[in-house]
Amino acid sequence: MSQDIKEQQLQQISHMFHAYTSSRTLMTAVQLDIFQCISQGNSTVEQVATAINATTRGVRMLLNALVGLQFLKKKEQNYELEPISSRFLVKTSADYIGAMFEIDDLWNTWSHLNQVIKTGHPPRALEQEQKATEFFPHLVKSLHAMSIGRSNRLADILLQDKVNIPLQVLDIACGSGVWSILLAEKSDKVMVTAQDFSKILELTKTYVQRHGVQKQYSYLAGDLKQLDYGENRYDIVILGNIVHSEGEKSSRILIQKLGKALKPHGRIVIIDMFPNNERSAPAYPLLFALNMLVNTTEGDTYTFEEYCQWLNEANIPKVFMEEIAPEFSVVIGEVL
Repeated sequence: MSQDIKEQQLQQISHMFHAYTSSRTLMTAVQLDIFQCISQGNSTVEQVATAINATTRGVRMLLNALVGLQFLKKKEQNYELEPISSRFLVKTSADYIGAMFEIDDLWNTWSHLNQVIKTGHPPRALEQEQKATEFFPHLVKSLHAMSIGRSNRLADILLQDKVNIPLQVLDIACGSGVWSILLAEKSDKVMVTAQDFSKILELTKTYVQRHGVQKQYSYLAGDLKQLDYGENRYDIVILGNIVHSEGEKSSRILIQKLGKALKPHGRIVIIDMFPNNERSAPAYPLLFALNMLVNTTEGDTYTFEEYCQWLNEANIPKVFMEEIAPEFSVVIGEVL
């Protein structure tokens, strides 16, 4: 092994060892309202320290670290927001996604990874109502802003040649409703049934009203595993970022029920993270599987091959993937 290759490998490991420092720095900056503070005209260390009631030493180090991470820029002794921070990390921005940094839930649960790998018992189960209603409102706020562009593209695909046709849509574990709201916006013929826990649906209604499509929505409260979805009711069923929380057994049962709920030529749309069939890449869905290990009792990420099998078992024979953003695809199953 050459010295250059050895040095590269050592740097790779070193960067990985310190990777948590970047995420913790950004999390702390959001929790201390650093970006909001600077957006309000506090540009020096002293001004920021006074505004957030902190030490100048700590604030100086934090601001400089944020400069190094390219979330702030520095001109002499004054700090300014980079465009990425102005758009996504200032609370008054319409595109604010910082809500997911405002609590330490994931940070804390990941600290139990060693123990959970050994025992199989996570410190909490986010698929259960109590934990879900505590955690997801923060995440939903960020996911809405992050997903709205992708939802727009998905709506165009699903409504192709169907804008003037009445469509019944079931949005399972809807969260903010981001995956169905754009369908309703683009066609007043779309009627949506939004399903989630009752406390989450309170949040859903605020987003539905914000988008002005409340007349096209009805709500179905309860545990998705316990509800009856009927037969031959829906043209489109959406499973947006929920299968990974439920696990294989529960998801296969759910897909069976939803297959019966679809009308002829109805479609089921699965938005999730998909590793390749060998589970060797990409890295993100493989790491997200570990996220499910420490946060749910049965959750995991699943391959396209697995989804094909599950959907075929539910009498949904046509299954394909559709790219709705760079490196972001959804699985669509269609009843013939």
